[in-house]
Amino acid sequence: MPVSLTDVAVRAGVARGTVSSVLNNRSAQARISPRTQERVRTAAAELGYRPNRLAQGLGKGRTNIIGLMIPGLRNPFFLSLLEAAEERAFRDGCDVLPDSAFQLRAAFNAEGKLSGWPVDGVLIWVHPDRSLSDFLGPWVQNIPVVYLGYRRNDDSDYVAIDREGGVRTAMEHLRERGYRRIAYLYPWHDLQPEDSRYIVYEQLCREFGVCPEKIALETLNTQMRHSPITQAGLREAGLTTGLSIAARPKSDMPDAIVCHNDLVAIGLFNGLRRGGITVPDDIAIVGFDGIEEGQYLDKPLTSVESPGLRLIESAMDILRERLDGFGADRPPRQIVLPSTLRIGQTT
Repeated sequence: MPVSLTDVAVRAGVARGTVSSVLNNRSAQARISPRTQERVRTAAAELGYRPNRLAQGLGKGRTNIIGLMIPGLRNPFFLSLLEAAEERAFRDGCDVLPDSAFQLRAAFNAEGKLSGWPVDGVLIWVHPDRSLSDFLGPWVQNIPVVYLGYRRNDDSDYVAIDREGGVRTAMEHLRERGYRRIAYLYPWHDLQPEDSRYIVYEQLCREFGVCPEKIALETLNTQMRHSPITQAGLREAGLTTGLSIAARPKSDMPDAIVCHNDLVAIGLFNGLRRGGITVPDDIAIVGFDGIEEGQYLDKPLTSVESPGLRLIESAMDILRERLDGFGADRPPRQIVLPSTLRIGQTT
């Protein structure tokens, strides 16, 4: 027979509500002493208590499950978002159900992983021309959702990153260092309308009086030549592109390259180095996202840092407001977080 909260309360010698507060991470709000918390957790462990989260949630009209949809886990930046969401959810007494392959499922017309799960709300990182219902169907229209990463032109809640400001800061830094032929290393052969970073780069080139140069990532996989390269292949594509650039005549080389993200920049760094190019003396490199891996290159990467932790915290704040009923009638919450330039040794 399953162990109940009442059983734990009797063993610990406390009220049932105290057990509920401790085991649902609400001890601080309930002002429960550390000694009592320890007694409750010890009693629960001794009895082998296992909470039925789904039953608890249904009894309250909630499941205490938050869906998190991110484009893969090969990029450490998105892995850090998952970790941040898990930590915040733990503090809030709920759980995270991740889906890191929702775009792949959609490409094969497969049902979304979160379809049918009674999630209370969803956080999703997706380009602004797509919405949650594109991946999970119309049943999600009444579920609170906060979009991550990008500004949107609809009335959705979102927390975006100021990519445009980040590119401007990077370009101004390169210009101050004396670089004049600044290229942009781009993941696709054709310009994607949602990529404001390249658009701002091009505008700044004109403003600075330099000629923009878009370099498309190269890949060894010929089937991927005209398709977006997956997160898993960005390092390889950056490496291949670096070797190709290193083989150019000196007169045909840029003196600085702004990369779409850090994975591309890390691959490019290694490709240029293998091809005999000195970074930054011959070519400078700037990445985007500020992942930890970039700091462990032979020369730490200069990168525009994206505030992943603040993004998740802000998004969860909005979601909690919607779920708790405080924000139901409020206008959309639309937040843009600034990005900052971390100067390393590649510029």
